[in-house]
Amino acid sequence: MTDFGDEAVILPLFLAVTVMFYVMGWQRGGRVWCAGIAAILGCLVLLKLLGLYWGEMFGFAERPFSISGHVVASTAVYGSLLAIVLHSRQREWQWSRALLPPLVIATVIGYTRLRLHAHTQAEILCGTVLGTAGALWLARSLLPVPVMATRYFLVVPACVALIFHGYMLPAEPMLQNLFHNSYHWATHWGSHVLTW
Repeated sequence: MTDFGDEAVILPLFLAVTVMFYVMGWQRGGRVWCAGIAAILGCLVLLKLLGLYWGEMFGFAERPFSISGHVVASTAVYGSLLAIVLHSRQREWQWSRALLPPLVIATVIGYTRLRLHAHTQAEILCGTVLGTAGALWLARSLLPVPVMATRYFLVVPACVALIFHGYMLPAEPMLQNLFHNSYHWATHWGSHVLTW
């Protein structure tokens, strides 16, 4: 289950849904979806970098705080799509009804991350908050949905997720290497400037 939240599944899914909205002629949906998911993933990267920076500053380089990217991404992507499907035929927005899909997804993926000892409870909780807030904001922003779009809302994402399931993108090690290289370069360069 945890592989459904991996970046190797989430990124193609994000692109496929964006393209799907544009192909259907729903340009507003494509723009909102693309900008919303990109903003949520951008916040995720910034929070991971802040955790690494905090670890460098206070000596927790062995295991710095790292918000769960699997929980954030899967909750935002799958949760927003399911919330939209649940509200596509409703006349009024109901927070309680929209909140359920992201929370269920966050619980399932968060549990798998805990069982794999990939994250702590605090990291899962922070990921749940960010992913759920992003999913609710995105689902609310995308309504109303054209009737034609609701037919493919779950079919296309399900196909893409199944095709890419099992692949893994080493995003966390890449981000850590990028941070450590740039951090050490900046501190080395900064000490030269101060010495000069």
